[in-house]
Amino acid sequence: MENHPISELQQRYGLTSRQAVYDRIKALSIEPVARGKISSDQLDKLDKLDKHLKSGGTLSDFESSRTEVMPAAIEPAAATAINQERENFLELIEAIARHIAATRDPLQHYTALERAIASGWLLSTAEVRSLIGTKPHGDRFQHGSFVFIRAGKIGAQAAWRVAKVVSNGNTYKV
Repeated sequence: MENHPISELQQRYGLTSRQAVYDRIKALSIEPVARGKISSDQLDKLDKLDKHLKSGGTLSDFESSRTEVMPAAIEPAAATAINQERENFLELIEAIARHIAATRDPLQHYTALERAIASGWLLSTAEVRSLIGTKPHGDRFQHGSFVFIRAGKIGAQAAWRVAKVVSNGNTYKV
């Protein structure tokens, strides 16, 4: 393999300064193979960069072959196999999500509200919204068998005490 002197590159590329040569070498992360010399492969990369720059490109948008992964380099059969694996993986995730959704207890939010009542917990607006699916408003908000009574603040959100509406004939108690 032939080595090429770096000192000739300024003239080869028609550059006005030696610094411009070193800027290109640095941009391509080229390490000289010997003091003041580069290999033929490195010279080829510099030639490609020079052609790119002369066609209006910049150092920053030049994609050298050392960092570029060419999708065309993947065999069509391998690309098909990769796509099939990706589709299988997505189908598996969707099946797991459907299973979890189907096995979720639809009355789970009632259990959480009963625990909040029994423990005397105050719930933030965000917590109430996640449990009942709607944001409480006003000083007293009823949703189904539960009443949410504003009871101060939790951080920047309103705090809500939960009570249960109990039927006693035609009378409702909180």
